[in-house]
Amino acid sequence: MRRRQRLGLLLQLFLVLAASLLGVVTNYATNDGNAPFPLNILERAALPGLALLLVALVIGHFVAYRLENPPDPELTWDRSRIPFPGLEAFNEDEAAVFFGRDVQISEVVRRLHESGTDTPARFVTVVGASGSGKSSLVQAGVLPRLRAQRWMVLRPIVPGTDPLGALARSLSDVLDESVESVSRRLRRSETELASLLARARREKGRRLGRTLLVIDQLEELASLSGERDRNLFLASVTEALRRDRHLRVVATLRVEFLGDLLSGEHSRLFTSPVAIGAIDRAGLAEVIERPASLAGLRLEPGLIERIVADTGSGDALPLLAYLLQELYLSVGAGRTATLHDYAALGGVGGALSRHADQVVAELRDDGDPAEVLRVLLLFVTVTSEDATRRRVPLGSLEPAQRRIVDAFVDARLLVSDVHDGSPTAQVTHEALFRQWAPLRQEVRTHAERLRQRAELERWAADWERSERSPDYLLGGQRLALAEQWLDGLRQVGQETSELVAFVEASKRRDQGFLLRVSKGIAEYVLANVEQYPELAVLLSLAALSECAPTPVVQRALMAALSFSHGRLVLKGHTDTVRNIAWSPDGTMIATASRDGTARVWDAETGETTRDLTGHLGMVEMVAWSPDSTRLATASRDRTVRLWDVATGESTTRFADATDVVRGVAWSPDGRWIAGASRDRVVRVWEVATGRLSASLVGHEDNVLGIKWSPDGDRLATASHDQNVIVWDIISAKPQLVLRGHQDFVEGVDWSPDGRSIATASGDHTVRVWDASDGRQSLLIRGHRDRVWNVVWSPDGKSLATASADRTARVFSASDADEKAVLRGHDDGVWGVAWSPDGRRLVTGSEDGTARVWDLIPQTVERKVHTSHTASVTSVRCVRDWAVIVSAAEDGTVRLGGLGENDGASSLHQHGGKIRAVACSPDGQRLVSCGIDRRGVLWFVGGERQPVILDHDSAIVESAAWSPDGTRLATGAQDRSIRIWDAFDGSLLTVLTGHQDWVVGLDWSPGGGMIASSSDDRTARVWDLSTGRERFVLHGHDNWVDSVSWSPDESHLVTSSADWTARIWNISTGTQSAVLRGHEGRVPCVSWSPDGTRIATGSYDRTVRLWEPRDGSEIGVIGMHRDRVTCVDWTSDARSVVSGSFDTTVRVWPAEVDLERLQLLARRRVFRSLTVEERRAHMLAVAEDGQ
Repeated sequence: MRRRQRLGLLLQLFLVLAASLLGVVTNYATNDGNAPFPLNILERAALPGLALLLVALVIGHFVAYRLENPPDPELTWDRSRIPFPGLEAFNEDEAAVFFGRDVQISEVVRRLHESGTDTPARFVTVVGASGSGKSSLVQAGVLPRLRAQRWMVLRPIVPGTDPLGALARSLSDVLDESVESVSRRLRRSETELASLLARARREKGRRLGRTLLVIDQLEELASLSGERDRNLFLASVTEALRRDRHLRVVATLRVEFLGDLLSGEHSRLFTSPVAIGAIDRAGLAEVIERPASLAGLRLEPGLIERIVADTGSGDALPLLAYLLQELYLSVGAGRTATLHDYAALGGVGGALSRHADQVVAELRDDGDPAEVLRVLLLFVTVTSEDATRRRVPLGSLEPAQRRIVDAFVDARLLVSDVHDGSPTAQVTHEALFRQWAPLRQEVRTHAERLRQRAELERWAADWERSERSPDYLLGGQRLALAEQWLDGLRQVGQETSELVAFVEASKRRDQGFLLRVSKGIAEYVLANVEQYPELAVLLSLAALSECAPTPVVQRALMAALSFSHGRLVLKGHTDTVRNIAWSPDGTMIATASRDGTARVWDAETGETTRDLTGHLGMVEMVAWSPDSTRLATASRDRTVRLWDVATGESTTRFADATDVVRGVAWSPDGRWIAGASRDRVVRVWEVATGRLSASLVGHEDNVLGIKWSPDGDRLATASHDQNVIVWDIISAKPQLVLRGHQDFVEGVDWSPDGRSIATASGDHTVRVWDASDGRQSLLIRGHRDRVWNVVWSPDGKSLATASADRTARVFSASDADEKAVLRGHDDGVWGVAWSPDGRRLVTGSEDGTARVWDLIPQTVERKVHTSHTASVTSVRCVRDWAVIVSAAEDGTVRLGGLGENDGASSLHQHGGKIRAVACSPDGQRLVSCGIDRRGVLWFVGGERQPVILDHDSAIVESAAWSPDGTRLATGAQDRSIRIWDAFDGSLLTVLTGHQDWVVGLDWSPGGGMIASSSDDRTARVWDLSTGRERFVLHGHDNWVDSVSWSPDESHLVTSSADWTARIWNISTGTQSAVLRGHEGRVPCVSWSPDGTRIATGSYDRTVRLWEPRDGSEIGVIGMHRDRVTCVDWTSDARSVVSGSFDTTVRVWPAEVDLERLQLLARRRVFRSLTVEERRAHMLAVAEDGQ
């Protein structure tokens, strides 16, 4: 248009200049009679010249007008063609029979001509309801006119699921470039479309020509396309309009989708649409009569009026077009259609439904009519707005489905074509599922399923267009949702092979990803479990439930539980829990808080049983009466109160202090109450009368802590003056002053035997003092901040401490060895107290909570024996008795039961660490071996004295009993194996051959052989009838620590410091399997009595089971807090017993109940993973950030 405008303007300028020149010449000619000869000629020809110029001006205007407004193209019609397209839209070839929309066509053409340089104005959107004829208007009305005006009109596109691909196919028609290449360029950048259009015009010789991009069914951008593709498509079109002033775009859009596009980032394109309404009665008559006339179809008088009257709104035009097509086909060209013919077809409203019903009836012999509807549902998709048509590849259909589709194609209700080089089909018009009641109802019934399929297809299309990049696959919650949706689609026959492939690929990738996440979490947990036990439990639970329940994650959870001491969290206080105390009867816990209250809690459930209110200031300390019936509290309101725990009432108030009372202590006999005050005075009151009995003066600063000696004769007080004073109660005089701390001393406690005093200080240390002379006997370091409190364990062997570093810790009272670190509080820990049985602790914190901790946390083990005080070196189960025999480096052999309440008895005879223990088959005798260079034969009943087995000054490392109980064998560091009489201890035989210590022995079930393992990296099988080696088994790369026979005597299993165990075939002496998986030395191995499993223990702290047939790992069944040293099976093969450097003997079920393990873990944690923690470990985070 601009070229024609410039041409018209040039013509006009030329005429104006010519006229001006003629005027000038004429002026010269008339002013002077002596004008030159040429001017004289012009003077005589002036009037004729003016007339000629006027005629030229008129002709110029006419030429410019015709260039700008060419006449409509001459349209002709082949009378042999059907003039009615039915449900299909009119196309350009059918422009001659398209009537009734002249006004709208002219408006769209005018908009495209007059849009100028404004980018949104050059994007003309034709908006109307479904069935209003938008596509027909553009293709049969607008496009022929623009082609006649020499516009370069690109092949119309339908966005579908891949709008950029559709655009690429249209551009490929006018470019010498493949569709794939154009598609890649379009996806590369939003500027590529403008470049491709400019190149297309150059190649077509239309450098200055106008270009029209036609987008039909633009609503598919919202209903079928993914968000990324939609945005890139619209961005590309917008950028092309901005860069290319020759480009125009016309698009058709269903009106209900206009709001979606107006709310998007490209809304400016859609602000001035051309609305297409219903055709009036005159227009409908024209739509009926004029195409019929062109095709030679005569209409009976009154028929046109009847059809117009019956035509409604909504889907009127497609229904009318379908009726007219059917009428034409039933009557034929050159004949007259009658009212009877019209009625026979069912009229405007019934023709389509009647025809569809007829197709279903014809298909009834081939299948269930319900199956027909299920197949037709494949051609419908549902978005948030409404149902729309869906293109289906014919190759994806089953033969039975294809027969149904072919029948509907033959009936012109479906239309087939080739799309992307493959045959496809779609509904001819959406009126089929809007007007035909059976399909309409089917769509309504399954609308949600179809909506889910549409969403899945968008995701799958994004994946396909990315060339199946793993980045576009689903994971986490979205994958779970997709699986759920696909199952639902499968139930109604709407799943597709593309969706199945997409979801399966996502599952494979997600499983791989989840396995990697699971492995990463497990590695983190195992590396950090001691530092962050609560986080370790939370992460392990998440990995099991959200990722993959792999053996390594199960192991991580066991490790986390072995370090997770948490049992209860006591919540209720609104400020710091300043102090805490466990009742002497073990049933209650009392807390003192800076919120001004004290509380009493049930020690088992954590429920509050009493809320003690009445103090007018913060409560600083609580103390139980010896009989657990009363509670004493000290407060900043300068008072001490006594409370009846049963009623929660305050019974006594001591108000003699002149400043804050920081501490309170009840005498062991319950007769006296002592209080420590900031006024530097310690006061003692008589409980019965409330009388002040004594005031102890001696501290030079606040008195912070106070405790009675176990005998009640002395009182220890701790002060801000950095000293502890031990007072004689009778004389009220200082007996000792403990000096040495470098900062305030707040915590103080007596050992249960009264011989020692422990103190806790702001100098980050705990110190132990001799209570008789005040000499410091132990200095404990470990806390990284001030230590507020210290308490002795009931057995006097351990000290528990509370610190501002947010931890409570347990130390050995003899050597300051750190036994446990309790982490979980979110702020400093102020108070700590032991349960009366010494198995639990309770702490109070500045975070406002109290926590109860298990000092020996259990995982899935059935029993934990804790009687040893050093590393356990050997365990044996008495086969027919429920008894465990264990030996340890504490020099003891202990016999313990398998039952819940079975205790343990000890045997002491060795003068040092015990290396091994073995039991006679009848359980009546034991042999133990130690570093005291001897074996000891024990008679359990005690009827005989132990028998000493002398090993010639060599440390004895191993022992084994013959199956008949008559002999026993020992292996020693002198490389020998000795066979002894099992009753009198006499030496029978010595076997030699090993080149290093003999550290493992096992007697064959038949009694004819002994297997031995040695630090010489071999295992050996000895024939006892000859005393000679039968086999020497080579294969391990380090010390061979342990050996065990299979019950049938056909195989042997060995374990080694090379981190493996190996199975050997005894008939050949060859290796048959290697058991790999442990991440540390494997010092112990045991074959189950039923021969079906092998148990190993490792320095990686795990107990594992293995399949003997192929050496595969069954799983981790147990996890110690430290290295595992020994394992053995119970006689029923249902449990494995293990010993460890952590000093415990534990009994594990041979089959781990994972659900029980997870339930136990959930009881050990009292919060959820934070969003930051989840993201840090690549766990899914919900959209709401939860």
